[in-house]
Amino acid sequence: MLKVLFIVPEIRLDGSPNHFPFWAGILAAIVEQKGGQVAILDLNALRVNYGGTQVPSKLIADEISSEKWDMIGIGGLTTTYARIKQLAPLIRKYAPDSLFVGGGGWSSYNPTEILQLVPELDLIVIGEGEETFSELYDHLNNNSTDFENVNGLCLRDSTLGYKFTNPRALISDLNTIPYPAYDLMESEIYFKFSSLHLSADSYNSKRRASTVWERGCPRGCTFCSHNGMSRIDLQNIYGEGDRKKGEKLVRISDKENDTFQLPARWPSPKYAVDNIKLLKEKFDVDFVSIMDENMTSNLKWTQEFCDLYVQEGLDKIVKWGTLGDAPSVAVKPEIISIMRDSGCSYISFGFESASDKVLTQDIQKGQLRMHLQKTVDTLKKEKMTPITTFMIGNMHENINDLMESVDFWIQNDAEIDPFICTPYVGSPIFYNNQDYLLQQYDTKLKLVDEGKVKVDEKTLQKWKLSALDKFMIECGDATKYTATVSQYFTIPELFALKEFMYKHDTTRLLQMAHQ
Repeated sequence: MLKVLFIVPEIRLDGSPNHFPFWAGILAAIVEQKGGQVAILDLNALRVNYGGTQVPSKLIADEISSEKWDMIGIGGLTTTYARIKQLAPLIRKYAPDSLFVGGGGWSSYNPTEILQLVPELDLIVIGEGEETFSELYDHLNNNSTDFENVNGLCLRDSTLGYKFTNPRALISDLNTIPYPAYDLMESEIYFKFSSLHLSADSYNSKRRASTVWERGCPRGCTFCSHNGMSRIDLQNIYGEGDRKKGEKLVRISDKENDTFQLPARWPSPKYAVDNIKLLKEKFDVDFVSIMDENMTSNLKWTQEFCDLYVQEGLDKIVKWGTLGDAPSVAVKPEIISIMRDSGCSYISFGFESASDKVLTQDIQKGQLRMHLQKTVDTLKKEKMTPITTFMIGNMHENINDLMESVDFWIQNDAEIDPFICTPYVGSPIFYNNQDYLLQQYDTKLKLVDEGKVKVDEKTLQKWKLSALDKFMIECGDATKYTATVSQYFTIPELFALKEFMYKHDTTRLLQMAHQ
């Protein structure tokens, strides 16, 4: 019987812990099914007991050294890289003999670089972890540390430094995924931060839970990625940004498993509704945040979910909110009333920009300004408050495009504080602009690119790795600056523009454009 510990790092130290750590809960449930002993050390939740910033190193060391763990897994989004890099030496020091495994978005997109930057790790699970981690557990339980026949890994190699095992096919039937081991989570801490300022129901919630069922997304937004859980992600990972190269490898797993890995997958609506029934019975939740990337993009699934939700009588006792997109609402505006009548009290939409040029050329979500307007009009008609997010600093976005967004806000009496576009590792805009981004962290790279400085390949790769490290460390908070892909504005200019846009100050926007 193995002992397994999952560590959830702190996320955005200026925010509150308001969403359950799904990955840790699901993997813990898998270990339990195998008869292993498992625990979750949720630093993101526990930090509230220590001023809301970071859990003290001594407490972490005490928890890790309290047992002899056979495996320790750590995961999170790209935004957790800086904290995980801090935690890794501590984990290795107090668990020197444990198999130390990384997984999730922070390590899936560039595993070869992560193995260099975080030398304490033994290996990385790429993308979906359920089947891969299960096989790792079985190997270790059988006293085997030869993992080369376990698909979906990036291993250390004495010759090359790293080695990929064969790609793993995405899970075709998400109904086989166990519900998270909620009993092992710091649920009561998360409930303390239930109030969410997105609707009256979510604001007044006392016991709000969160769920994730969808994997991937059918849209092709250039700024987005999906934690290695979509075909496009796997193409980029195995092709190191070259999707055609990566596709050849992905097809190997397609052929072996007689499947085709889709950009987006869902479990059955019944699986989702039963999950909420479980949360109601176990924790008496009063609200559920459905964190699926784009629920409304699957209109058939959404309608079936809503119908079943009402049939089960949940619409009156557990309200919910989710994420959606404008094109699906434009195609079927009645979906909003169907969702509202089944207990949905908010839907957040990523509008990104109100400029058709930016939406088409830069964002590539498949939506236009007319879709945005149709969505706003539909929501207002159904007495729901439009909740939308925008971003500025897209590659080809100029002052005219920004004015179009402000014009849209003024016409719809909207108050918007836009994000600045962040080219996260794993997104198409990162892969397409990688050299330009890294040059913003090391000017020597720009001189090499311009032919003004010549260095050997080994030195060049060392400089690039150092610049990548600096960039990823800065990616911990989407409200702060990192590098930019904008061809028109610098980071300081974007912050000024952001403020002018928020205040609808078109005069200063135009003055800045003339300057």
